[in-house]
Amino acid sequence: MIESDKGFWRGYWPLLLVIVAGQLAQQADVIMVGHLGGGAPGAYAMTTRLVVVDVILLSALGAVASTAIGEARRNGASPGVVGAILWLSLLAGLCCAAFGSATYPRFARLLVDDDAIAGLICDGVLWYSLAAPFRFISSTSAFMLHALDQGSGVVKWKLGEFAAKAIGNFLAMEIFGLGFSSCFQIGAVICVGSSIWGIWTLSRHGVDWLTLPGASWVRRFGNAALWESERGVAMHLAMLACLTMFAAPGLGNYHVGRLNCFAAGQTLMLIVFTPLVTLMRFLAFRLAGLTDERLIDSIRTISLKGAPFAVGVAILLMAGADPLGRLYGQHGPWWTTLVEILAASIPLRYMTSILRAVLQARGSFGAVAKTDSSVFWFVALPLVALGLYIDSPFVTYLSLIVPEGLSALRFWKQAPLVSRATRPRSSAETSTAI
Repeated sequence: MIESDKGFWRGYWPLLLVIVAGQLAQQADVIMVGHLGGGAPGAYAMTTRLVVVDVILLSALGAVASTAIGEARRNGASPGVVGAILWLSLLAGLCCAAFGSATYPRFARLLVDDDAIAGLICDGVLWYSLAAPFRFISSTSAFMLHALDQGSGVVKWKLGEFAAKAIGNFLAMEIFGLGFSSCFQIGAVICVGSSIWGIWTLSRHGVDWLTLPGASWVRRFGNAALWESERGVAMHLAMLACLTMFAAPGLGNYHVGRLNCFAAGQTLMLIVFTPLVTLMRFLAFRLAGLTDERLIDSIRTISLKGAPFAVGVAILLMAGADPLGRLYGQHGPWWTTLVEILAASIPLRYMTSILRAVLQARGSFGAVAKTDSSVFWFVALPLVALGLYIDSPFVTYLSLIVPEGLSALRFWKQAPLVSRATRPRSSAETSTAI
């Protein structure tokens, strides 16, 4: 069975650690830039918002790449697919470098009136854009190595990156006084080193570097990446719209307390959702490497064995509403209701993570993107607007669970393998271990 096969699950924790390491690296930037004072912290925050197109496309390519490798391993074609993905990653990085260098500085000067801060942003986005080709190769290489069961090596490298970034930032800004742009210069150097390491590590898997991908394969891969990017953009804009509504003085009985509760809740959600997002990413490439019959058995076991754990986490989170409120400095119904409904949504989100992974494992990135985008904009946002208008925390935070439930129903209809997996087994069926 799955739970006794360490080979199936051994890649989950390395993937989670890599995602956390990436978040720590950004924290190293925030801390050191904060020491510069002046407009540097604001310039860094604006820079990270401006490059959101790069970030979303980078994440989408990584997700599709790892799933493509899982499928290719099942068909015995992974060396050629690895080479094809690296070519596409380089092309995407070059396009982002050209786009960013040409447009991001202009956007910075349009959005920021302060010339000094705008100048800092322009320096930052220029170095960020120049490093884009190496960043894309490094990121997709890491995702592919996870799909090739080399996650432990990626963890070691990413932790090394974090240490190098922290030390490099300290030396550049505190010792040599190189200023704001040195943060991005250090990042660019690390991206170059990471891309070289990724290519060298992948080369040990017999990658066919000279084989360019066929047109049909490129269309299928590109279509999946674009749909996953659309999903990321929809999520980002929906969350931005929610924050804007919470900050709107004219919407309902406005008070800064409910805005602060929601802002603190965003940080809590990031922590809660990271393991679930990692689970979806992990299962997508793991399940892509399985035949239909083995996939059905896997879904059945993952669902049954993981559900009690998800319920346990939900109970702990619900019981910890008050301690978490003291930690985040929040209290009152706008905080407790958020935590309670978020907790209640965890078992459902566990199941929808599996459903999304099954669909993506079989190449249905478009189906997932269409469903998620629809419920974000046509269900979640209206619930937030209505709840704020009538000053009801309960109605507002139904946006955390009702859209997820509708997504689950839609995914259920779109993934026939799931319905087969949840039917009781007949006497003729046998358990197939992963």
